[in-house]
Amino acid sequence: MDAQKAAEELKVIRDLMERPVRYSTQSGLSGVLAGTAAIAGCLADWRVSNAWADEPHAAMWINLCIWAAVFATAFTGVTILTRLRERRRGMPFWSSVKLRILKTILPPFLAGAGLTAAIFYHWYRGGGPNMWALVPPVWMLFYGVACWQVGEFSIPEIRLMGAAFIVAGLAAALLLQTAPYLTIGATFGGLHILYGIVVWVRHGG
Repeated sequence: MDAQKAAEELKVIRDLMERPVRYSTQSGLSGVLAGTAAIAGCLADWRVSNAWADEPHAAMWINLCIWAAVFATAFTGVTILTRLRERRRGMPFWSSVKLRILKTILPPFLAGAGLTAAIFYHWYRGGGPNMWALVPPVWMLFYGVACWQVGEFSIPEIRLMGAAFIVAGLAAALLLQTAPYLTIGATFGGLHILYGIVVWVRHGG
């Protein structure tokens, strides 16, 4: 029993030691990169939607590829830039804190992807109302919830950004459903860039 208690106390100490490291390994540059990619995605989506206005199904497939590329760019940037900062501090690639963060963000992302897929399915089959205007607010809300939860293990700026996404998502759902490029550009673009600059100034990198 004493050995088990000692092991539990050692795990708590290890987690407490890992937590400030997560604070210092966040990359501000990755936020700027993600925001820039989101704005570029908005511009590309807008151009494709106008150029292929007579073929909405084809335009939708192209835009799905565009946003997949935006996500891949942002995810790759976060992974590489964070890892570079970890290596400079002699930290391992994987840790219990990262596992907890993954478990925290996975449900909101799966929920957002699933709801988007359902909206796409009904629109593509023509068997239901067009609810595409809800997709940007949905992603703002789910992403905001994910960031808010990650703030429990990471720098406070992430939690503040999560709160901003939640407020913006609710405002977009209530008032700005007809302006998706504005809302996506302002949140996934502007808020990420602002977050990146703040993190860069306060935490470095």
